[in-house]
Amino acid sequence: MCTVEAPQISAPAAGLRERAVDSSGLAFLQIDRFGVIRDWNPAAEKIFGWTRDEIIGQRLTETIIPPALRSAHSAGFARHLVSGESDIMGHPVEVPAVHRDGSELRVSMTVDTLGPDGFFAFVTDQTDGHRAQQELQRSNTLISAILQHTTAMISAKDLDGRYLFVNGEYERVFQVTAADLVGRSEADLLSAAVVAVGRTHDQEVAETGQARTVLEEIPFGDEIRQYVVTRVPLTDPDGTVYGVCTIGIDDTVRRRSEDVIAAGEQRFWNTVNNAPGMLYQFRMEPDGEASFTFVSEGCRDIYLVTPEEVLASSGRIIDVIAPEDREAYLESVLHSARTLEPWHWRGSIIRRDGTRRWLYGVSRPHREPGGAVVWDGMLLDRTRERHTEVDLEAVRGDLTDLVDRLAVLAAVLPAGPAPAPELAALVTERDQEALLDAWRVALRGERIDTVLAGHDSRMLVRLRPRGYEEVVASCFPVALPDCAAPASKNVPSTNATTTPTTAITATTASKNVLSTRGTDSPDSPTTPTTPATPSKNVLSTGGAA
Repeated sequence: MCTVEAPQISAPAAGLRERAVDSSGLAFLQIDRFGVIRDWNPAAEKIFGWTRDEIIGQRLTETIIPPALRSAHSAGFARHLVSGESDIMGHPVEVPAVHRDGSELRVSMTVDTLGPDGFFAFVTDQTDGHRAQQELQRSNTLISAILQHTTAMISAKDLDGRYLFVNGEYERVFQVTAADLVGRSEADLLSAAVVAVGRTHDQEVAETGQARTVLEEIPFGDEIRQYVVTRVPLTDPDGTVYGVCTIGIDDTVRRRSEDVIAAGEQRFWNTVNNAPGMLYQFRMEPDGEASFTFVSEGCRDIYLVTPEEVLASSGRIIDVIAPEDREAYLESVLHSARTLEPWHWRGSIIRRDGTRRWLYGVSRPHREPGGAVVWDGMLLDRTRERHTEVDLEAVRGDLTDLVDRLAVLAAVLPAGPAPAPELAALVTERDQEALLDAWRVALRGERIDTVLAGHDSRMLVRLRPRGYEEVVASCFPVALPDCAAPASKNVPSTNATTTPTTAITATTASKNVLSTRGTDSPDSPTTPTTPATPSKNVLSTGGAA
């Protein structure tokens, strides 16, 4: 019985791998079994601040491992060398790291073994994403705190009138718990007459897709209390209404006391000015002259201007729109003014300090008797989200480029009962049955890698289902000794236990392929451009900028 060695990528492919690793946007590093760094690509220099010449020959623990974790790292490294056990081999883990200047980093690292030559790892910088996740968590905590501690009763119901959510004030007023109320209807709490009125308003909001505020009277024992109730449609991303959110403010005492009115107004303004983003009211006269009649304190963070500056001149907001986004902005405003459809806009601004911010704006218009159109809405700063989108697009481009460089076949194939002809044509007649078995595994929604006989060499065939109608197929040439056993007709899925020969063949080929990256496409910083003033005959700013 002959010994089967792990498949190796041919010499030309190895050279291509080295060039791809050097040009990859992913950091690549290699250490020997003594923990000494032996390889280091340009992306690693960018992330950690060490040049290749400076880092080669130094110990990993003394360079990029945080001081507080060095003892634990050394112990785990030694334990793996002795026992071969490790919790991180072969799959990505997020760990802390340290830059050359001492600043903390958060990186995602995929480590694997090179046998007697040590270990290698691909690393991506997750520092900004980690911070963004923390900011998102803080925002969610803030929203939850507002919902649970506001004095307004807030609830959400589906189109059939069943509760989806109630906040803490709703529970207190009606002496119920959210767990008991979710899935039930208002008829379990209120009289039939009150339920009928509320149900009518719910249906009107759901049908029109527009918010509505009314005054409603609700009996509590011998007392009737008055509530200012605002209903807002709940929509899916495609705009489909799936429910109604109801915000009820007890207005009984306000109607009895001016002091309560003042306190309620103060609470309202605190909520408006502390809400994320900028709330505003924008007005456009029939002759096109535009002005802001209200902006919240959020304009200070987004635009670096005060509310008073914006109210004095709308150019403080409009004239800083980036030149490449200004035409789309003007067209969106004019379209909303003509049709009275909700206004949505995504674009960027260049602030007075030269920095760029990406924004998302949304509002609902209404036309006044004199012909002026007024929008009530908000602007949110989505700069972090935009940076994340650019980073993800760059990673996707790297991966696509990697497959295109190395694959004999890289295609999205229809999920028919038999392998597509272009895939079957690459496999010899002897292994067609094994290919069919692998194809059936992919049709069941499972990912699978297998090594089959090609016409010129053996190939790693990788199948990835995409939904129920497509299969992503990639084929990579691998070299096997002449004594290698033919592919098994029982094609294993990637989660199944395989024979040693098949498992080593598929796994090693996959690692060799995945250690290669495509050409890096780093984001280049935007050079600020002095925005031009929009034409007066399109949309007048109504004051000096």
